[in-house]
Amino acid sequence: MYSSEDLERFYFQYQTEALPHGESLQSFCLKNKVPYNIFQKWFKDTRKKVVEVQVDGAPEIAHEEKTKTGEQPKPVSRSSDENPVRI
Repeated sequence: MYSSEDLERFYFQYQTEALPHGESLQSFCLKNKVPYNIFQKWFKDTRKKVVEVQVDGAPEIAHEEKTKTGEQPKPVSRSSDENPVRI
């Protein structure tokens, strides 16, 4: 039996590995031996709980690249009129 956490990890794996290459969810389920009907029911029951988020202020250069060049990361300044996002 698949737990909700298992199916959530599987969905994340699908989004990161197969979706960018245009692979269908059904073929990804078949390839990974996950019954599509079980995944579909889980997704239908939880789709309103799964939300896409966007991270503001992400660094443009990876941390490893900055430390290799010897540069210190610059702090991100926020304007005082900016409203924080509340969850």
